[in-house]
Amino acid sequence: MTTQINIDTKSQLAKLIATENIQVQHNKVKTASFDTVNRILTLPVFKVQSGDVYDMLIAHECSHALYTPTDGWKKISSDDELRAYVNVLEDCRIDKKIQKKYPGVVKNYINGFDIMMKQNFFGLKDRDINKDLMLIDKINMYYKSSKRLSFNFTNSDKLWLKEVDKLKSFNDVVKLAKKLLNWQKKEVEKMKKLPDFDNHILVENYNLDDKLDSENNVNTKSGDSNIDSDDLDSLSADEKSDEDGNSNSSVEDSNSNDENKETNTTAPAITTDSDGGGQKLTAITDKSYEQSKEKLYDVTQEFSYMTLPDVNLENVLISNKKFVSDMKNYFASQKYYSKEEIRDYVRWLKNDFKKFKSDNKKTIMYLVKEFEMKKAATSYKRATQDKTGVIDPLKLKNYKFSDDIFKRLTILPNAKNHGMMMLLDWSGSMCDVLEKTIHQLIQLVYFCQKVQIPFEVYAFTSEHNIETPVKKCYNIKHGDIGLDSFRLINIASHKLKKTELDESLMYLYSMGLYYGNRYVRSNWYTEHHFNSAKRYNPGMPEIYNLGNTPLNEALVVCNKLVPMFKNKYQIEKLTFITLTDGAANYARGHYKNTEEGLELKSINGKPIIQVNKKNYTIKQDSYYYGSEGITSLLLNVLRKQYGVTTIGFYLMKKIRGWESERFFGNRYDKEGIKLRKQFTKDKVAIKPKEGYNEYYIVNAKDMNVENADLSSVNGDMKAGKIKQLFSKSMSGRIRSRVLLNKFIEKVA
Repeated sequence: MTTQINIDTKSQLAKLIATENIQVQHNKVKTASFDTVNRILTLPVFKVQSGDVYDMLIAHECSHALYTPTDGWKKISSDDELRAYVNVLEDCRIDKKIQKKYPGVVKNYINGFDIMMKQNFFGLKDRDINKDLMLIDKINMYYKSSKRLSFNFTNSDKLWLKEVDKLKSFNDVVKLAKKLLNWQKKEVEKMKKLPDFDNHILVENYNLDDKLDSENNVNTKSGDSNIDSDDLDSLSADEKSDEDGNSNSSVEDSNSNDENKETNTTAPAITTDSDGGGQKLTAITDKSYEQSKEKLYDVTQEFSYMTLPDVNLENVLISNKKFVSDMKNYFASQKYYSKEEIRDYVRWLKNDFKKFKSDNKKTIMYLVKEFEMKKAATSYKRATQDKTGVIDPLKLKNYKFSDDIFKRLTILPNAKNHGMMMLLDWSGSMCDVLEKTIHQLIQLVYFCQKVQIPFEVYAFTSEHNIETPVKKCYNIKHGDIGLDSFRLINIASHKLKKTELDESLMYLYSMGLYYGNRYVRSNWYTEHHFNSAKRYNPGMPEIYNLGNTPLNEALVVCNKLVPMFKNKYQIEKLTFITLTDGAANYARGHYKNTEEGLELKSINGKPIIQVNKKNYTIKQDSYYYGSEGITSLLLNVLRKQYGVTTIGFYLMKKIRGWESERFFGNRYDKEGIKLRKQFTKDKVAIKPKEGYNEYYIVNAKDMNVENADLSSVNGDMKAGKIKQLFSKSMSGRIRSRVLLNKFIEKVA
C-alpha cells in the first residue's frame, strides 16, 4: 500500500529550506519559480510515493530558487549545447550548497538517487558507466550519486572534478561549461580519426557520426588527450566570485533583478540543432533524467492559492446601538402611516413582544434546568477520586486486611467557559420563514442570557449604503479571495443591558412580523385588519432589506471577530452557528498583481486558503469551484485555526422536489430513507457536511414555536388525563424549539 505525500508538510519543508517567511505553493508546473515581488515560491506537484525522493526534489528546487540567479539562463538561451552542459554543472553546484547548508537532506539525496537508479531514471541500464559515457555524464552521475559510483577517472578527468568542486557562482558554472564543452569537442574530433571509430560505443550513444556544427571552430590538431593549458586557466581576479556565490544568489536579495517576473530556474537538456545543422553534444544521463522526471509531475492537480483580506470592521459592522437607533428614527420619520398609527403600532408591538417572551419563559427555564443537569451529569461522569491522607473512621475495621482506610476526595473537572456566535441569513429567500426563524433565535438568545453564556448574534446582508464599495470593506492585496461588499448587523449581544437587549430583539421581532404578514396576507387581513394595530407595521430602513447571501463574506469577517471574542472573554468552547436556507454568493476569484494593478482572476483548481503560514483545504472533489466549497473551506479555517464547534441549520421549505433529493437522495437510497424517516418524525435530520461538526436539515414549515393551551384542564378531569395533557404540552414545547434543543445538546 502506497503512502500519500502530504503537500502541506512539504510546503513547510520548503519554507525552512528557503530560510525566510515566504509563501510556498505547489501547482501544475514543471519547474520551480520564485515570484520576487510577492515572495511566492512555486514548486511542481510530484506524484512520487517515496518521501526521500520528494524531499530530494524539493531541496533541489529550493536550492535553485536560492542560488541560481533569476536572469542566469537568459544569458545562454541561444546556445543549446552550452545550456546542456551548464545544466549539469549548475545542478552539481546547487546540490552541494544545499546539502552543506542542511545536512539533514544528505540522506534524502542518497536514498532518493538509489531509488531513481533502480528505476533507470538515468538510462544506464545494461551500460558500462566507464566505457559508455562521456565526461559530462560521468560528472553528472558522480555528483548525483553523492560521489558513490565507482568511476575509473583518469588524471585529466580528476583535474576537471577539482574544477567542479571549486564552483562558487553561476558565472563560474558558465565559464567552466564553456571550457569543458570545447575540450569535449576536441576529444570527439580526435576519436573520429581513429580506425575503429565506427564501432565505438559512443557513436551509438551520442550520435557522433553526425557532422558537428562547423561554426564551433574547433581546433582538431592537438597531439594528445591531455587537457590543453588554456582549458583550465585560472579565472582572473575580476572574474572570481565571492565566497557566498553569485551576486544574486539568495531569495532575500533577489528583488534586485527583474522584480515583476516569475522565472524558471531549471533548464532542459537540448539534443538537436533547431536549425538542422547536425547533432549537438549533450549529456545523455541528464536528458534521460529530465524525460523520466516528466513522468513524476502530477499535471492533474491544479490549485488556486488564496489568502483572506484584512477587513475594515468600521465599514462592515453595524453596531447594535446603530441598529436600534436606525429603527427608532425610521419609525419616527416614516410617512406611509400617521404618527398616531405608528404610536398605536409601537404600543401593540411592545405588548405582543412581552406576551411572546412571557409565553416562552417557562419553557426556557425548564430547558435551563435540563442544561444544568446535563452539565452536572457530564462533569460527574468525568470525575476522579483520590486519597486525602485523612483516616476514615468507618474503614478502621478493615485495617487488618486492607491498606485503603483513608477518606477519598471526588474531584470534578473544571467546567469550560462556553460562548456562542451566530450568523443569521438576511437574504431574500428567507422571507417566508424569517418570522419563525426569528422566534427560535430570540429564545436561544434568552437561554444564553439565563445561563450566562457570552454570545454575539449577527445578521449578514448585501443591502447597504452605496458609499461602502468593496475596497472600503477590505484592504485587498495580492492573493486575496475576491468577495462582495456587505454589512454585518449586530442584532444581539450579552454586553447589552436587559432593557437594551429587549428593545433590540423587539425590533427584530417586528421585522419578522413584517415579512410574516407579507406572505400570509389573506389570513392576516381577515384576522387583524379591523381589530389590531399590527397592520401599521412600517417595515424597516432600506439598508436592512433582504438581499443576496454574503455568507462567505461574513465568515471572512468572523475570522477576525472569533479570536477577539474568545480572547476577551476567555472562552474555551465556542459554538459557531450558521442559520441559512441556501448557498452563499460565489467567490469572485482571487486578486493578482498585474502591470495594470490588482486584477481579479478566476479560481482554476482546488481552492487552498493560506492563514498564518498554514494551508487549509476541503476533501470533497464535487464542489471545489462552487460557493459551497468556499463556505466549507472558510468554516474549516475557523474550526482548525480557532478550535470552534461549527453547527449549521439549513431551513428546508419544500419537502418534495430537488431540495429533498439534494440531501436525502432518491427513494432507493438506503441512507436517504433513514434520514427521511428521522426528518418526518423529529422535523430535523442530521446530514454530514464538509466544514461543519454537525449540519441539521430543519423542516422550516414546522418551525412554529408551540405553547400548548392548557385552559381545558379542570377539576373534573382524572389525574391520568391531566398528566397526559401536561406531558404532551411540554413535549411539544421542547420539540418545537429546534435551535435551542440542538444547542443544548452540543454545549452541555
